[in-house]
Amino acid sequence: MNNEIGMRILTSLVALGIFIVAGLAAFYQSILALPLAIIGLIFVPFILMQHNEKNAHLAENLEKIAFVITFLIICIAFICLYKPV
Repeated sequence: MNNEIGMRILTSLVALGIFIVAGLAAFYQSILALPLAIIGLIFVPFILMQHNEKNAHLAENLEKIAFVITFLIICIAFICLYKPV
């Protein structure tokens, strides 16, 4: 059980790091990275609320949807950032 709690905290720290890095990228380079920062911030509570079975199942489903949305946003951001001028 302690390993699961530690893993959840570390995973939520990774999501928080995604928020910080994407926020810095949005601030210094392009506003197109801002949706990634927002989605990274949304992941933190989803990961931390997985302490019982009901919340874990709900958070897992919401994370799957959010990961698909994040993937699509990243694809769109790369297309917009690296299109030929």
